[in-house]
Amino acid sequence: MARKVVNEARIVAIREFREVLANPGAAYGPVPIAEYAPAPQYPTVPVTPAAPVPPQTAVAGPWATMTPTEAVEEFFAEHPRTGGADGTESRSGEKPWTAKTREQFRLPAQFLEEVMGERPLAQVTQKDLVNLNSCFQKLHGATFRKSKRQREMTIQEIVEEYAAKIANDKEAAKRDAERKSSKTEAGEAAQYLTEDDLGLNAITTNRHWGFLRQLTDWFRDYHPLAKLDYGAFIVKDGRNQRSLRSAYTPAQGEELFRLPPWTGGKSHLKRMEAGDLLVHDAWYWVPLIAWYSGMRRDEICGLEVGDVVEEHGVWLFHIRDNETRRIKTISSERKLPVADELRRLGLPAYVAALRDAGEMLLFPELAAESGKGTMGDAYYKRIWTKIAKALPFVSGGQGIHAFRHTAINSLKGAKISEAVAADFAGHALEGETQGRYSKDHIPLLKEAVDAIPVVTKHLMPFDTTLLPDRLRRPRAARKAA
Repeated sequence: MARKVVNEARIVAIREFREVLANPGAAYGPVPIAEYAPAPQYPTVPVTPAAPVPPQTAVAGPWATMTPTEAVEEFFAEHPRTGGADGTESRSGEKPWTAKTREQFRLPAQFLEEVMGERPLAQVTQKDLVNLNSCFQKLHGATFRKSKRQREMTIQEIVEEYAAKIANDKEAAKRDAERKSSKTEAGEAAQYLTEDDLGLNAITTNRHWGFLRQLTDWFRDYHPLAKLDYGAFIVKDGRNQRSLRSAYTPAQGEELFRLPPWTGGKSHLKRMEAGDLLVHDAWYWVPLIAWYSGMRRDEICGLEVGDVVEEHGVWLFHIRDNETRRIKTISSERKLPVADELRRLGLPAYVAALRDAGEMLLFPELAAESGKGTMGDAYYKRIWTKIAKALPFVSGGQGIHAFRHTAINSLKGAKISEAVAADFAGHALEGETQGRYSKDHIPLLKEAVDAIPVVTKHLMPFDTTLLPDRLRRPRAARKAA
């Protein structure tokens, strides 16, 4: 029956088509033609303008009411490369973001949310970014959010706190000047906070703006946003990068290793005061390993006991991901021969002693009880800042990373091949994918290590001495004042 109906319809269509071919005018209906008649005249009536149509209210939904910090969590959930919703997801062949990177992504969104008040991210404007930038310029970078108390405050509250401190310090400095006290010296005056001390550095603010731009660009795919110009806030770091990365000289290395941590300190808590206490710990080993390996700070501080191994009679550092930290890039994974000078000073014995004591970390005293923060940051804040104060040649941008440049420059001076130097430093080198871990390649890396100048001949090895058990425990968080 269906076929019958279809065929009948086809027949009718064919007939109509043939009729149109024979008489094309048949396809159009007749057009009525009427005689012309003048249009009737009507009295003029004033035109009343139509009432304006009120703007349509945007459709309510989760994107219209989402706060910046809520948007961050949605961003994580949609991007496995960030670790996903719980921080553990990843795309095939890629490592997820570290907890530190995820926190760095959350932080500027939190600041923006505090500046915007109760408004959702969908209502962000350029004015909000201007207000946030103003807050960044009124913060003291050296102390901002370093205390638990500040981490529980809003960015506006912290800005007000610094403003009040500057006002109080200004009055205190004025009183000191009026007293003309002999104790008022340039060094003491530095304790007062001034407006010149405020402002986050360019690296930090650029990171904040970069993460915010990434967040809002993604959010715009789901909800329209006002035009946002981040270029108005991202600045170029005008510092001389060459001077910031200047390497240490051998003479400076010798001066460093003549300090009390290597020649004898007063006590476990007073390591920078001369005495007869010698201890194998992070104070002693981290700068030595940095000088003779060129490893990054976090690579050294995050080493585990199992990362210092002996293979085929050669002691090696195995720089790789472990339970403590992740390495910087895929090319950062490598094996480095342990310098003869580190072996002479007793590094293998130190590793064995820690293993016998049941320790997993090479520097357990740097670990935090809370698990937050990196061990490299802990070393820098607790130890290196104290060492640097005793070294007049350490400039503002110089630090642990300068050891790495010292080592790399030594390789260049010794004319070590580019491929071996790249493996030594953990840099990617296009086309070099073979031999990094082969037995034949390790001797080449050993030649690179041997090119680093020896600056510790004056140090005598001593019996392995670990920190007491109580000082090797993960450090507890500071109690709030």
